[in-house]
Amino acid sequence: MKTIQIDINGQIETYILDKYATLSDCSIVQKIGGSVLLCSICIDYDSIVDEDFLPLNVQYIEKMYAIGKIPQGFIKKEGKPSEHEILTSRLIDRSLRPLFPKGFPYSVQITILVLSYDSKTDVCRDAMNLASICLYLSSIPIANKQILNGVRIVRDDKGVIKTCNNLSDLCNSSLDLFVSGIGNEVTMIEMQSLKTKCYNTTNNKDSNIEQSNEISKEKLIEAISIARSQIYDTSLQYTRHFESFIKQKIDFKVDLNIHALLKNTLQMQYGEDIRQCLQGMSKTERHTHIQSLIQKIATEQNIEVSLVTKHIYAIKKEIMRSMILNDNIRADGRAPTQIRDINIESNILPHAHGSACFTRGQTQALVTCTLGNQNDAQTQEGILSQPKSKVIFHYNFPPFSVGEAFPIGASSRRELGHGNLALKAIESNIATSPHTIRIVSEILQSNGSSSMASVCGATLAMLGAGVKMYNMVAGIAMGLIYESEDKFVILSDIMGLEDFDGDMDFKIAGNENGFSALQLDIKINGLSEKILNDSLSQAQDGINYILSIMRQVIIEPNYTILPQQESFQVSNGSMPDIIGQGGKTIRNITSKFNVDINLDKENNIVNIVANNKDSIMKAKEYILEIVKKKDKKELLYKQDEVYDGIIKKIIDIGILVELPQGGNGLLKGIGIESGLEINNQVKVKVIYCGGGKIDLELI
Repeated sequence: MKTIQIDINGQIETYILDKYATLSDCSIVQKIGGSVLLCSICIDYDSIVDEDFLPLNVQYIEKMYAIGKIPQGFIKKEGKPSEHEILTSRLIDRSLRPLFPKGFPYSVQITILVLSYDSKTDVCRDAMNLASICLYLSSIPIANKQILNGVRIVRDDKGVIKTCNNLSDLCNSSLDLFVSGIGNEVTMIEMQSLKTKCYNTTNNKDSNIEQSNEISKEKLIEAISIARSQIYDTSLQYTRHFESFIKQKIDFKVDLNIHALLKNTLQMQYGEDIRQCLQGMSKTERHTHIQSLIQKIATEQNIEVSLVTKHIYAIKKEIMRSMILNDNIRADGRAPTQIRDINIESNILPHAHGSACFTRGQTQALVTCTLGNQNDAQTQEGILSQPKSKVIFHYNFPPFSVGEAFPIGASSRRELGHGNLALKAIESNIATSPHTIRIVSEILQSNGSSSMASVCGATLAMLGAGVKMYNMVAGIAMGLIYESEDKFVILSDIMGLEDFDGDMDFKIAGNENGFSALQLDIKINGLSEKILNDSLSQAQDGINYILSIMRQVIIEPNYTILPQQESFQVSNGSMPDIIGQGGKTIRNITSKFNVDINLDKENNIVNIVANNKDSIMKAKEYILEIVKKKDKKELLYKQDEVYDGIIKKIIDIGILVELPQGGNGLLKGIGIESGLEINNQVKVKVIYCGGGKIDLELI
């Protein structure tokens, strides 16, 4: 057993090696504060995966015993992974995947178990760093000489940008930025601007005003620069402490089946045909022509189809990249900054509360917005305490959207990830609403940037449902063709081909005020500040252009099908009477009038939502009558006055006494032992009257 202690940014991290789960290729236990995580890596060296992808699976798993709770539901056992577990698994996977050697053929399983959690530490960051250390020490021959790690950056209520060690720092932050990297290089970014409240004293009226807090390019680069510095320091510390424990790396041969002579021969004979396939064709046409060309070459040259396929796709990639780097022309004829044609239809579904069809090139998203009540809010069980979510985003990517003949199944990790990103993009710009808002994006066609099309469609669908937004939000996907720091091209609104054969997938959402969310994945070793700066500038221009088109759309909400609402204030202390004992009164109102009621107890505001105005007004009238009776009762009785009452009920905390002018008062601390019985007449004095309560004492 080996124990290592490291001070990272003022936090003591303890790592235990070779003690737990020792049958794995590598396993480490991490202790930070009261949080304990176990990471294990297993590799199947007995079989080779003959597919053109890295056979890596990352599973981040939360155990409810980690916070001293038993899982809810009938089975009482952790079941399918929660959205948070899936999103954290994706975060780790996207950061670690580029570290593997090209052509690595063995299945790899990385498992991170949360065994104890103190509700303070950043468990996503800790799981990322632990998995990276475990990979570094394993027998997998990764290329990096330093250890990849992640850091979360926040911006407090004074505008100070700093690293986040405690998740409570997010409570008052206007920024949630997660960056991973190695040394001084950034490899993955996720960012969301957070809605905050600011104190306002305009016109001598104190109030909390919400802000959407889009971040400017300059502030974002400053925040990423702080992350770079922290990542660099942590990489050095981790590497210094762990490099002596690295296992012997496995030696394997990479056979990519790419033969230089054959490749050159095919390129000379068929290079122009491949170029013609790339230029001016749709995604489907391009695929059909290339497959036809492969069959033709295999027949003419008497070569296996699989071998021809590998070489033709390698040639296609080189031609596509050369066209962009040398000729500044993309496969579909666009210039690097040019955005595909956009078509928008608003409220095309008669019975959906709000809908929009957003088409950009060959990518098409049909997005709907449905307004529900507070009971429709989403609750998720997990080790992180999360409030009910009143804004829900579901992203669906059916196989027919890319022309595949498969049935529609359960939501994939990718669908959950894309939906979460789109939600982050719009969430801070949605004004506080009594409604639960469910947005669904059905991807009908896909050729790049479907998640960002969903962001645009969601904005339009919400406006079509009459949802108030602080600002409209649009999204764009940026790409990169990179040869060197002196020779690269940044691409706006990338299509699938440029994502697959390019070096960067940078999804960016926002508006003229700045950026609301972004997600960066790269295939090169790291992203320089110059490329990052240029990408953000070019993305801002693209977002502004898309918003200019979105603002030309005439959006007319159909108020006849939208839920109606009414808000009104009641007197102080009326809430207990509206709720009733154990919630009986409010349940009776919601059932009787078919309405949903949301109570703001702090400000004494009642909000009623229903499908028609008549039900709302009847429920309002009923509630005001309850309040009126309560107010009248308080006016009838005065403190220190004596009344004759009749005992109506004996309860745990005292005796309920019916008073002569209506209503009950409470004799506290007196029970059966007093000798008093129901229907006895007693003389009582009012010692308190207010807030719907009358307290009495026996005379």
